[in-house]
Amino acid sequence: MTDSPLRRGIGWWRLPVLGVALLTSLLFYVPFLVVVATSWTETSFIIFPPQGFSATWYSDVLLDPEWMDAFKVSLRVSAAGTVISVVLGTLGALALTRLRSRAARRWVRTLFIVPMAIPPVAYAVGLYSVNLEVAALGDNLALLILGEALLAMPYVFVMVSSGLSQADPALRPAASTLGASWPLIVWRIDLPMIAGHMLAGAVFAFAVIFDEVVLSVFLAPVGVKTLPLQMLNASQEALSPQLTAASTLVSMLAVLLLGAFSLYSNRRTARARRRARKATTA
Repeated sequence: MTDSPLRRGIGWWRLPVLGVALLTSLLFYVPFLVVVATSWTETSFIIFPPQGFSATWYSDVLLDPEWMDAFKVSLRVSAAGTVISVVLGTLGALALTRLRSRAARRWVRTLFIVPMAIPPVAYAVGLYSVNLEVAALGDNLALLILGEALLAMPYVFVMVSSGLSQADPALRPAASTLGASWPLIVWRIDLPMIAGHMLAGAVFAFAVIFDEVVLSVFLAPVGVKTLPLQMLNASQEALSPQLTAASTLVSMLAVLLLGAFSLYSNRRTARARRRARKATTA
């Protein structure tokens, strides 16, 4: 329930705003609930409301080598791409703090964020064309991993930059005055302060890479499929409940991942508050 000042500020508009919020929530959750419900059907095609109740389609997905191979490829690509994006995004955010010119910082920040605005299709076609001309990465997952990492890097950059902006600006000059070198300042001051933001960026990067399908269409080697690409092919061939079962499993994996990160973040915040209270009472 909104507090009294907010209710007074919104006035009678609060009822339409509440209605729009509820409608938006329904538009988001109802399709997901339909997908989950149809994954438990006993029929061999997707129908709502589902007929019967069976976990057959989940076992089919988990025991099907084609689906599991695609899942393993997605895990490999997501894990490697996340590591690369975290390294590049963190280095970019740290380098940004060393620029003294505001104009230079704005330009560098824009360059790091631009990949978020590039259409994935155009980006994928560009990488595919470059690989055809140069043929440097060969017919393997390297180009796909690199492309996914560059696509997810801006999310890490934004998260880490946010953490660095909250840091005390006097810490680095003080450490430098005491004789600390730049690598030591990064290792002992910057990285501990932004560890949580790096983890948040990694979670976002992993989720972005794992769900991305456009780059997989253009950059995946022949005969190799990621899980989103496998789901796309399955949707084009036949609307089997295998597709909704796989979608439900992926959604539950995402919920578990975000839930674990939220739990870790809450505990980390609670520990920081306890330390702050002890410091003020000491």
